[in-house]
Amino acid sequence: MMTQIDPSAYEAAHQTAVICDRSDLGMLKITGETRLDLIHRMSTQEINGLQSGAGKATVLTTDIGRIIDRLILYAGRDTIYALTGESNGETIARYLMRFVFFNDDFHMQDISAETAVFAVYGPQAVHILGEQAGFPEVKIPLHHWREAEIGGTTAYLHRTDPINGFGYYIMCEAAQKDALQQFLGQTTLVPITAEAFDLLRIEAGLPRLGHELTEAYIPLEANLWDDVSFTKGCYIGQEIIARMESRGKLAKRLVKLAPDTMVEIGAAISGGGKNVGTVTSAA
Repeated sequence: MMTQIDPSAYEAAHQTAVICDRSDLGMLKITGETRLDLIHRMSTQEINGLQSGAGKATVLTTDIGRIIDRLILYAGRDTIYALTGESNGETIARYLMRFVFFNDDFHMQDISAETAVFAVYGPQAVHILGEQAGFPEVKIPLHHWREAEIGGTTAYLHRTDPINGFGYYIMCEAAQKDALQQFLGQTTLVPITAEAFDLLRIEAGLPRLGHELTEAYIPLEANLWDDVSFTKGCYIGQEIIARMESRGKLAKRLVKLAPDTMVEIGAAISGGGKNVGTVTSAA
């Protein structure tokens, strides 16, 4: 199906800011003394030493460097929270637990069902979240987070990948979701559907689990260069990814196309009489 969007919502996304329910994303709570060590040795990013209030994106890959999922990690004082792709919390939890050694102090809980997630995007996101919603600190680094009492609800503001200038996640306990949603509904944020979000993220060139984030591609091919450290030690899939970076030759590359006619996901792209690619998302 071709993803479509209401024209007024599209205009708001480009001129003010929009809000979308993203509670389909998975959330894992990780504790223990080696909580960072295990993810560090398994994923692409340098995450040891991550301080409370900070965050980073990292990618889990297979032994041949193919994408399993992209995690966004948020550090607390004695806890790490890992945001996974859509409906993927349980799968990632099972995968990570396979690599826990007998001497690891690593404990994990899937709290996806207990966590509500809203996403806010647009050029006026900072103004609306700060001046209208009352978040005391909005201008924070990418993937960092802050806790605040908003409209009587304990909420967590996370800076995330931008769409049309800015991107934020607002999270709370699922039990407080309706109250937070009602409070945010009093601002000028324009609600959009999940389908509308998909169009906007395609327009912004952001990859998504099950589309561009699959075992068909490595992180560099999905434009996740910032999620990969080329100076850290070994991790699963490191040799393949490092080799492709050092040679400067990627077999595939994520690009945006503007075809003259409607296209379907999975359609082959040909050029010069050869198959040169595949449509992974369409809107």
